[in-house]
Amino acid sequence: MASFTHTAFDTPMGPVALAATGEGVIRCNLPGSDPDELVEEVIARTGMNPVEGGRTVDEAADQVASFLEGGLREFDLDLDWQLVGGFYREVLQATTTIPWGETASYGEVAALAGKPGAARAAGTALSLNPIALIVPCHRIIKSDGSTGGYGGGKAGTALKQRLLDLENPQDSVWAGASVSEK
Repeated sequence: MASFTHTAFDTPMGPVALAATGEGVIRCNLPGSDPDELVEEVIARTGMNPVEGGRTVDEAADQVASFLEGGLREFDLDLDWQLVGGFYREVLQATTTIPWGETASYGEVAALAGKPGAARAAGTALSLNPIALIVPCHRIIKSDGSTGGYGGGKAGTALKQRLLDLENPQDSVWAGASVSEK
């Protein structure tokens, strides 16, 4: 039977867990999420057996930790997209093109994914992002420049703001600036 590797580690923003297959990172949760739930989800959705540790998850953990410390701007990791398909995958793949320190609106990312006018569907896709942080859904904001939602309600919205602040020092104005305006 096929297997996947997984790890959990501490970061300045809270514990993070991630999992990888032979294709690449398949799952990365938001800081503060339950690592056991991530493992159980990957088992349930793939039927694979979990194996703790491994080269791919160790490298991904190093990169995620560096990103959350402000030292990494671009991930260099293979991704396994099997947990998401169709338009949702297109939205998440488009999201990976939004550079560090920049933002796009939900409508803009829907257009990048080939479906202008599908902002709500793009928002749903982003809310289901299985590879959070590495697929930077925190960079997608409302068209009015406000942050919009993020996993976990108020705590998630505060985390989203913290991630945006990490990428945009306080003396920089990011609110309302979008990819199309930069």
